[in-house]
Amino acid sequence: MVTIITILAACILFLISLLHVFWAFGGTWGKNVVLPEEQGNRAFSPSVGGTLLVALLLSMAGGILLIEANHISLPEKYLIVQIGAWVCAVVFALRVLGDFNYFGIGKKKRNTKFSKMDTYLYIPLCAFLSVAFIVAINCGG
Repeated sequence: MVTIITILAACILFLISLLHVFWAFGGTWGKNVVLPEEQGNRAFSPSVGGTLLVALLLSMAGGILLIEANHISLPEKYLIVQIGAWVCAVVFALRVLGDFNYFGIGKKKRNTKFSKMDTYLYIPLCAFLSVAFIVAINCGG
């Protein structure tokens, strides 16, 4: 079960990373429901560089997860991987809690396309990813 959870989570992270690369280079699929809205407009517009940075971080998180869960073998256990796994677990858990305004379980703005996707997809996905990192930390070796 640990293998299924961690490999599925890593695949999801890599797919989301590729989606960010797609958006950074002009792709539009799904773009209308991935950013918080304020009075019908995006609350912010990320730069190409910012979007690519998120893609890189998501790929790194996927790699860290695979290493921490021992799906990728290294000659020794590196402290940076262990710290990275904890950071990822905490970041995804904080994303579940949110900013208490636009996203997360404590959000105030609930009547937008983004907030509905946040409730039904993004929050459960981030909770799953956080749990996957915790599973890898505790069971990965």
